[in-house]
Amino acid sequence: MDKRVLLLLMFLVSGFAFSQTTVNLQDQCNCEVLSGTAVTSPGMTTPSGADTGDIYVNTNTGIIYFWDGDSWELTSSDDQQLQNFSYNSGTNILSLDIEDGNTVNVDLSALSNAGTDDQAISLAGNILTLEDGGTVDLSPYLDNTDDQNITALSIDASNILTITIEDGNTRTVDLSSLTDTITTLVDNG
Repeated sequence: MDKRVLLLLMFLVSGFAFSQTTVNLQDQCNCEVLSGTAVTSPGMTTPSGADTGDIYVNTNTGIIYFWDGDSWELTSSDDQQLQNFSYNSGTNILSLDIEDGNTVNVDLSALSNAGTDDQAISLAGNILTLEDGGTVDLSPYLDNTDDQNITALSIDASNILTITIEDGNTRTVDLSSLTDTITTLVDNG
């Protein structure tokens, strides 16, 4: 009879031990819930109401864990380093060699310049010319470009100077205040 009680007690204790799962997120400091039930203290048993797939992040380490129903699993344990990379300009393929020996190829052909307009430009005077046709006259955008010529110049008896410029505008300058004795110099040389 003692053996039966002992056997029954052993089954009870083992069943109780299997039903308790310890939540262990390493140091479990600053764990925040991304999806699921909050874990509030280190080493707590199965979070009440926890569902398979609940996701937590340790904000100190940045490591993400998920609850698989009976233990915490890491989701970010692959920390492989890039060993080498190369680019084939003929195929537009970027090849990345990763630490474990795998190679990842990235097709960059969608980033090509096909269909773009890559014309050359030239400047002669104030005219900008595009390689495949078309010109732009930059003269209106230049400063100090009033290069008009004088078409007529006269002075009347009252010392008024009249200047006519090529666009048809006429300007006058009153020189009457400049009256003075005129001295003539002669070179008898």
